[in-house]
Amino acid sequence: MSHSTLVYRDLEFNDKNEVLNFLAEKLYDEKFVKEGYQEAIVKREAEYPTALPAEVKVAIPHCDHNLVNEPAIAMGILKNTVDFQAMDDPSMTLGVKIVIMLALNEPHGHITMLQKIIGLIQNTELLNKMIEAESDEFILSVLKEHLN
Repeated sequence: MSHSTLVYRDLEFNDKNEVLNFLAEKLYDEKFVKEGYQEAIVKREAEYPTALPAEVKVAIPHCDHNLVNEPAIAMGILKNTVDFQAMDDPSMTLGVKIVIMLALNEPHGHITMLQKIIGLIQNTELLNKMIEAESDEFILSVLKEHLN
């Protein structure tokens, strides 16, 4: 399954909802997602948190495939970490540095993609290179290699 990828670097936000709204809006502006996606993603993150506890903390917000027109990923690299709740323990807060928002239109697409993302985030060195990247191209090439 191929998908389009949007990358945003050096983002500054105060809380997770600002990050979620920003990325969801970008996906909507590019017509990848339907109206209602943004609201759904914020709501779902509140109920089912998606932050993963690796050395570099990553959150992978996603929501119902019915709200997606065309598969896409929006990735935000944050200047300062933003608190998200941990996927495996919502009582725990993680300072997230990278947000990978999934807009996938296949019912089971998320599971496969999550496995690929988990593989990627175990590579701390690569994540740090992505955070320090001077260009979107480098980040896109890494994502293409690991997530396609």
